[in-house]
Amino acid sequence: MRQGSWIRCLVVLAVCCFLTACDPYAYYPARSKTVTPPPGEGETAAAQPTPAPAPAPDLATQVKALEARVQQLETRLAETEPPQSVAPATPRRAPERAGAKATGAPAGYPPPTAGGDKLYVEGYRLYQAKKYAPARDKFAKYLKSQPQGPKAPEARYYLAYSFQHEGKPKEAAVEFNKLVTQFPKSNLAPGALKQQALAYKSENQTKLYQSTLKKLVQAYPKSPEAQEAQKLLKEGGR
Repeated sequence: MRQGSWIRCLVVLAVCCFLTACDPYAYYPARSKTVTPPPGEGETAAAQPTPAPAPAPDLATQVKALEARVQQLETRLAETEPPQSVAPATPRRAPERAGAKATGAPAGYPPPTAGGDKLYVEGYRLYQAKKYAPARDKFAKYLKSQPQGPKAPEARYYLAYSFQHEGKPKEAAVEFNKLVTQFPKSNLAPGALKQQALAYKSENQTKLYQSTLKKLVQAYPKSPEAQEAQKLLKEGGR
């Protein structure tokens, strides 16, 4: 009887061990619980809605923003730059007629510039028109108002020539001599000495004629007028 009870206990124990081996969660109840995933996990990215992009500003708004930026930069640049002095405007004068030359003037001698005095310019135009008396009047007024003006040598030169064109060699010689005396460094001085000598020649004043030619050679030896004077002196001053 005891042996049968012992055998029965062994059988029951073996069955319990077999059942325990078949169900591993019997002794681990925590593992047998079903874990519910948190909301949102396990869902695919496709299931979630994609947020819509923010609308870009229109073209007019962008242009206004750029204009405001440019205006700010220009204002800053104007504040940093030092003030610049404005040069005075150069007075303009009507251009001289192309190819116009003064009668009796040296070849290649330039006409009056835009900076010349009004009286001188008026006298020069009258001289071109062969109105020698009124031209001489303008030149004389210019020399009286500006005896050392920028156009004083030219005014004296044409004043002397106006006398010469009117057949007044004595008056012409006086004015040519004034030019050489007052403006010895002028480029018109050699020509004035030559014309002065020719004026003496026309009056048959041979000694003054020859002495003026010698003065020209000594004072301006490298000038073309001095070379002409040397030829005239070799010919006997004739």
